[in-house]
Amino acid sequence: MIERTPNFKLIKKMNNKVFLRRMLWLLCLPLLLTACKDSMDEHYEVPDWVADNAWEVLSSGEHGNYSIFLQGLEIAGYKQMLEGKAILTIIAPDDDAFQTYLNKRGFTSISDMPVNEVSKLIGYHVLYYSYNKEKLVNFRPTGSTETEEEQNIKAGLYYKHRTRSSDAPTVETTPTGASVMVYHLERYLPIFSYRYFQTKGIDAKNNYEAFYPNSTWTGDDGFNVSNASVKEYGIIANNGYIHVVDRVVEPLETIYTELKNKEKYSTFLDLYDSFGVYVADDELSKSYAKAYGVDTLYQYQHGGLPNIACEWPTSSYLNFTALTALSYSIFAPSNTAINSFFDSFWKIGGYSSMQEVDALALNYFLYQFIYGGSMLFPEELGDDELKNLAGSSLNINPAALNEKTMCVNGALYGMDEIKEPSTFASVIGPLFQYKSARSFLYALLGSSLFSSYVSDLSKYIVLVPTAEQFEASGIRTVYSTQGLEAEGDDGWAEISNTAKQNIVYLHSASISSEQSSELPERGTRVIPTESTWNYWFVKDGNITCSSTFNQQLNPQFNGTVFTPFTKLKNGSNGSTYSFDAEQLFAAESGDLAYNIAICADHNYPYYCFAQLLREANLISNQIMMNLFGKGRFVAFIPTNDAIKRALASNKIPGAIDASFDAEGKLSGTFDAKELANYLNSYFITAAQNVIPSYPYIGSDFKNGRYWSERVVQTEGATAPQLIYTDNGTSLSIQLEGGNKCQVVSDYDYFPFAYEGGCFHLIDDVF
Repeated sequence: MIERTPNFKLIKKMNNKVFLRRMLWLLCLPLLLTACKDSMDEHYEVPDWVADNAWEVLSSGEHGNYSIFLQGLEIAGYKQMLEGKAILTIIAPDDDAFQTYLNKRGFTSISDMPVNEVSKLIGYHVLYYSYNKEKLVNFRPTGSTETEEEQNIKAGLYYKHRTRSSDAPTVETTPTGASVMVYHLERYLPIFSYRYFQTKGIDAKNNYEAFYPNSTWTGDDGFNVSNASVKEYGIIANNGYIHVVDRVVEPLETIYTELKNKEKYSTFLDLYDSFGVYVADDELSKSYAKAYGVDTLYQYQHGGLPNIACEWPTSSYLNFTALTALSYSIFAPSNTAINSFFDSFWKIGGYSSMQEVDALALNYFLYQFIYGGSMLFPEELGDDELKNLAGSSLNINPAALNEKTMCVNGALYGMDEIKEPSTFASVIGPLFQYKSARSFLYALLGSSLFSSYVSDLSKYIVLVPTAEQFEASGIRTVYSTQGLEAEGDDGWAEISNTAKQNIVYLHSASISSEQSSELPERGTRVIPTESTWNYWFVKDGNITCSSTFNQQLNPQFNGTVFTPFTKLKNGSNGSTYSFDAEQLFAAESGDLAYNIAICADHNYPYYCFAQLLREANLISNQIMMNLFGKGRFVAFIPTNDAIKRALASNKIPGAIDASFDAEGKLSGTFDAKELANYLNSYFITAAQNVIPSYPYIGSDFKNGRYWSERVVQTEGATAPQLIYTDNGTSLSIQLEGGNKCQVVSDYDYFPFAYEGGCFHLIDDVF
């Protein structure tokens, strides 16, 4: 294979027949190419070595016979370009190659082909700008000023080049019945160099021939041009380069067009088209609309999905980086595969047809089959690091890929099976599956937490509330906008993303890899939610949250604390359940310190303790003075019965001959200072201790000694500490040197948890 290296100058030759030959610098960056001025102030003689224009070179016979190709160029209207009206690169099939193509298509001569087909075909062999072999082996969209090290970055991956081939605008009908003119941009031609495969780290021959089974990889020292091998590189013309290929390069279509032409993927395309929208393009309209007798030109796009119907990823011809590298890999499941998946997934979830499936669920279903950014070859598909557009693992079985088609804007794979998509296999899979779970799905997508819950790096338990539970909590679901609205002073309005995040956090729990993601059918378990200081309490196949659990403290409460749960899925990163509560789980909004301070009903289980706090002057203006400004706290509060027994025996320092009557009225003699110091013994604060968790069986509030708010009364003495014990089946607390008090079992050792603190009831006083 031959490559000639030019040394171009702008010159003028005068002899017996005077003529002007304008020339341009062939090695200039495409972005910097400018037209030469028609009038020149200075004229130069053309040396004998100056090449002819591309038309003359191809016509000369020096490099083979190209009569059919030249005839096609003339029919398509490109002759003047080759004669010097443009700077270009020509991909030239000789007569033998072209005749083979015509025979295959059933044409005797290229003139027998429709003119529009000739233009489409020939234009695909005419590239914008001038590229020699070196530039096509490793095209650099940023220009040739890069260092050698910079040139090795993504070497060869800028593989697409703009041609003169395009389809005429089409008039199409929008979903509303309006007629619009869709403009079709010029096709890009893939040129696969050895550097392309080298950078990807995959075998060139096997991967290239997987897409072009009737072609042969010959580019080990250069490149192949789509389905063609190069016979001769870099023939010099004064307005560009010519690369001779062994066959006619067949124009590629968009992924969208290829799908339209394949009936077995019609369901997938219908789902994709459900997101279709016609978008007015101002730049295209400004440049071309008048020529077609319209005011506006449109592009057919697909909302949040890749615009596989568009020839270019951007309509700006100046964005070389995107235009030459960006493409998509679509793994289209067949109609049979989609129907089978519907029966095993969405039908179980309460949907009656694919048309009924929620648009957001469909959106993420389609994401599973799309790899964005670059084209994937078969050898790359075994890489576990590959992510689909949903951000989860590209869960594709390479052995199931029975069709591979190279396209203008990427690659189309076909398959007859669907492995469970990674997103659907995770703990949030039921959100996409169950019709009743759509509200929670909208909350999750609005919370910006999606990627966390599909990741296998974490393990979760997720509770899935229904639309009815949202409604009962004052949040309505607007399915047309995938919105969640609450009623305010100005009517119904979308709830904030922060509110959506809080909903997700209250219905999910992150657990360690050593912990079980199963909710127990027998026994008890406390599970911290993703909402800090809020907990789930599980008991014998039923569940509640800490805010609901706390309601039973109110003597007037007569509702149900616990509610049954049902397993929905063993996910790849945890387990998912539904639960039968009337409403959403909510965060505890009450203030424990305030609740204790205002306690006036003797039926509250901490009533007697609260009254002693009053006598000790530890409550002022509904504020607990011993806790004010000391952060989060843990309290161990003796039951009413325990305090009454202690008062009867004069066991509470600072309370003499004290007692409560039947109505809860406290009487007796009190030393406020002594009583206050004694009552401070029951409080552990964050001001003096690390509180990583509230105490419950198995919590991070570990066995050990903790400083209470009690102080010593004797100079030089050390205040006794509280000794906390979790023996796995019960909890106890004692004041150093005193009796051990047991946390009462009435509440299954679950803490009454609030944002600012928690408490347990104990069976005795210190």
